[in-house]
Amino acid sequence: AMSVSGHESSTRRAGSACSSRCRCAWRRSSARQSLREAAAAVALDEGALRRLVSSNLAASEAEMREMLLRGAPQHEAQQRASFGFNQTMQRACMSALEQRDLSLIHYARRGAASLGALQRLGALAPAWLLTRPPGRPVRLQLEELADTLDGSREAREYELRARLVRSVTEGAYNKLRPPPESLADPSVDHVISARDAARLRGGGGIDAVLVLDPEPALLPRHALAEASDELRRLVAQRTQESINPCNRGSWHGFLPLDADKAARQGLGPSTLALLRKLGALPALVSRCGWGRPLVLPPAVQLGFYPGGSGARYSPHLDRNPGEVGLKREITFLLYLNVDWDTDRHGGCLRLHPPDRASGAPVDVAPLGGRVVVFQSGKQLHEVLPCDGADRLALTLWCEYE
Repeated sequence: AMSVSGHESSTRRAGSACSSRCRCAWRRSSARQSLREAAAAVALDEGALRRLVSSNLAASEAEMREMLLRGAPQHEAQQRASFGFNQTMQRACMSALEQRDLSLIHYARRGAASLGALQRLGALAPAWLLTRPPGRPVRLQLEELADTLDGSREAREYELRARLVRSVTEGAYNKLRPPPESLADPSVDHVISARDAARLRGGGGIDAVLVLDPEPALLPRHALAEASDELRRLVAQRTQESINPCNRGSWHGFLPLDADKAARQGLGPSTLALLRKLGALPALVSRCGWGRPLVLPPAVQLGFYPGGSGARYSPHLDRNPGEVGLKREITFLLYLNVDWDTDRHGGCLRLHPPDRASGAPVDVAPLGGRVVVFQSGKQLHEVLPCDGADRLALTLWCEYE
């Protein structure tokens, strides 16, 4: 009798173990199916959008050539072609995101399991909507998700469009990136020391940011004023109003780092000297050693914030985690605001600590001739509004290879 009883007990244990394994296998299969369905709900046909980018870039280049043949100035032809391209792609990307968001919401309405699958997939923006506080009704989570998607769509469209253009043009762009040593200039050797480079390389919060007032200055005061005046005149000719929803009201354009190309654009001697010296600064960091090879972009950005307009740049990184194709490694800022009075004009660069909850931000005045350097993917920063004076800066994003 005991033998039969033992056999029955063993049979029950074996059956229970089998049942448990089956339930685990079913749960894993169900979870995988949920993730597949979630992935399908949030899918975006980026291949089709990239093909649209390619065709519109070709059309934009053809339009620019046609305008040049008709005698239009090069900067005017570039501006008009660029504006038309961005308008077309903005409509296409916004339409694609609207359709994707509708699909996501439709899937999320199935209930808590679908919301959980979207969270595990990392498809929610922002992800904290489903993590705090716990135990909220599904209806409330859906309302917050819908509101967040609506409120963030403009910013997501800008990021999507920028990523698509980078992916399409990456091959040609990479050929235009020389090593920093190619623009080295002994006249700026005093600006960044080996100790400065080591501090920057450490990347440990605000203390790793270099705020430099070189002595001697990159340019004498009168030459800096000449360059500043010339670049302010160029704002009306060679810049466009920002289409970044986080950077409303500012104006931006690009100037070549290559000395010959810059000279052919008719830039004056003071501006050419300033571009040459700004382009030489990354070599001072590179020669002290960096974690990976550095290269220079083909152009620097001219940024203009009109005084009294309320224009500002919300807190941001110059390279966000996981961004594809954007290779900004070190940000070099050079301010051109002669006779800037921070108390009256404002316009500071605000640096945020890594943990914004525990540390206080630091404001840096955009004084003429000042250089600020930080790691593009680590230092959170913003531009505050300026009053009574226009704010002008050059930005060079040194990239990794």
